[in-house]
Amino acid sequence: MQYKGIKVNVITGFLGSGKTTLIKQLLEQVPEGERWAVLVNEFGEVGIDGELLKVGDIAIKQVPGGCLCCVSSAAFSVGLNELIKTAKPDRILIEPTGIGHPHQIVEQLCSKPYYGVLEVCGTICLMDVRNLSDPRYLGQPAFFDQIDDADILIASKADLYSSDDELRFLQFAKQFEPAKSVIALSEHGRFDQSWLDVARAQQHSHHDHDHDHDHDHDHDHDHDHDHDHDHDHDHDHDVVTSQPSAGVMCYQKRDLDMASIGWVADSNWFITSERFEQFLAYLSEASNFWRFKGIIRVDDQFEQINMTQTEMQRRATDEVLTSRFECIFSITDGYEKHLNVLHKILF
Repeated sequence: MQYKGIKVNVITGFLGSGKTTLIKQLLEQVPEGERWAVLVNEFGEVGIDGELLKVGDIAIKQVPGGCLCCVSSAAFSVGLNELIKTAKPDRILIEPTGIGHPHQIVEQLCSKPYYGVLEVCGTICLMDVRNLSDPRYLGQPAFFDQIDDADILIASKADLYSSDDELRFLQFAKQFEPAKSVIALSEHGRFDQSWLDVARAQQHSHHDHDHDHDHDHDHDHDHDHDHDHDHDHDHDHDVVTSQPSAGVMCYQKRDLDMASIGWVADSNWFITSERFEQFLAYLSEASNFWRFKGIIRVDDQFEQINMTQTEMQRRATDEVLTSRFECIFSITDGYEKHLNVLHKILF
């Protein structure tokens, strides 16, 4: 076979856990003589992380519109196959959506069509330990599914933790069966590259244990791994496109209990810094807001933004021509109101 033994790592972590930062760091340290590639499977339709991950000549393939409860098999497989054939990589890093369940992606990588082609190495999960104290995260089954399925569990943003946070993480991480191959605290996306070659555990337990976070996530959702979706299912992801202003496209997507609103704007569009501060202030107060991420032109400067309810990172960037940005919300009664208010501020 032409393509053999391509190493693959799935890198998971809930919204805001630092996946993009970690992947970017890894891509800047690719061993000499190796070719790496990245497959990004995002929830929204806009495709943010592909833009943010550009490093040198690394091949990056975006598969937008990820399904939250399973792999939208056709698009994922087509993207993966294209990456294998065109990039001919030695290693592929796969970043699934931060609000999805990764187990089926790993199963697909281990399926018959990829025997001998892919060598599935350890799955990595990044987590912010402080979220173990946040009921919003504890109520999200995907948060625990990602942790359950990981061989390598990393507490990212360790520079922001107290000693109590560190201790809590170590106690939490040591409870799993099978035991995690690597348990580590990491600052600023630091990662020992040798961990990428950790073997994938043969069998991860799913939903059959109750960690001591006093949250029995076994019963919190109705789409367990024995659900009836087949991989090529056609349930409605409810994508709506509109043009709220000249040169701007808006993409809304709903799936299960989450919604993304994404915008792509041409280089002429911008938001004033005063209005942008209003926009950020509104998001920070919205109870069902999860994340805002992207590149946006504020006055005459493009900014790269990553914001959750508790954190904000923003910096100037100059290698772009279009604004691409996205908000993720839980779907509640106030969702339509959010869209209307955000469009009034933006446009």
